[in-house]
Amino acid sequence: MTAYGVAVVMAMVFIILAGGCVGNTPGSPSPGTPAGTPTLPPGHPPLSAITATPSPSPVPTISSPKFTPDPRTGCTMDPHLPEPVDTSVAVRDPLPGIRYSFNESETGRTVVLGKGDIVEITLRWAPGVAWEWDVPVSGCSIELLNDGYYSGGGDFWNQSGHYRARYRAVSPGTSFIDGIFGVSPGGTPHESNPRFNLTVIVES
Repeated sequence: MTAYGVAVVMAMVFIILAGGCVGNTPGSPSPGTPAGTPTLPPGHPPLSAITATPSPSPVPTISSPKFTPDPRTGCTMDPHLPEPVDTSVAVRDPLPGIRYSFNESETGRTVVLGKGDIVEITLRWAPGVAWEWDVPVSGCSIELLNDGYYSGGGDFWNQSGHYRARYRAVSPGTSFIDGIFGVSPGGTPHESNPRFNLTVIVES
């Protein structure tokens, strides 16, 4: 073999070895093929809707507390206007069995009654005005015997008229009488509106 042939053979061997080395040498990372935009099947919601922040769970509704009416009298612990149970005696006439009798100047008192005792309230009222007393009761220890208005005579604007109510102790417990004068139903009372309240404790 001539020197030229030997040179050609050596060149070919060098090229083959060099190619193998290049092929096994780690090179720069390939930029690769850019990923295509994912496609969704027809009718599928958009990705923005799927990945959106979910709505917070609804806050559970808490029901207002309910009071069970007394099965005998039907009254509740809510403030309520009791119905009279005995109208045989007119409110302006004396009634036997009254243990305490109060007027508006004695508001804020607390009394203790035994079962069957009667407490009476007599509050001033002018027949010439359209306003009346609103006297709700809380609790089931007393019942309203009777109530109403009467006039002591005099002129149209006299102050001799009265609202009177009689309550009888019926069961152990505490009741609260809370009266206010001159406030229309659903209206807001003013500090100048006359008030009368009485706490009644009935012993067993």
